[in-house]
Amino acid sequence: MQEYQFVSKIYPSEVGKGGAYVIFPYDLRQVTGKGRARVTVDFEGIPYTGSIVNMGVKDAAGEICYILGIRKDIRQALKKEIGASITVKLHFL
Repeated sequence: MQEYQFVSKIYPSEVGKGGAYVIFPYDLRQVTGKGRARVTVDFEGIPYTGSIVNMGVKDAAGEICYILGIRKDIRQALKKEIGASITVKLHFL
């Protein structure tokens, strides 16, 4: 199973209170053939299972991004605020 590792800024969610996400820096459809994918994640030593999805977020060039939520308790445990960088390792399920 291929591991993907990348560093991302933690972005604030535009919907909901206190939500946050990281951007998956690859074309999810090219990697998986799907627009949504379940993953196991390591956020700097903290495990998480979730989904990479398209929520209509666009990058600076106006291209659609695929995002992965990062829970508030994980950010608190890592002492990471919105805007901080985080190392993400993930595998597709």
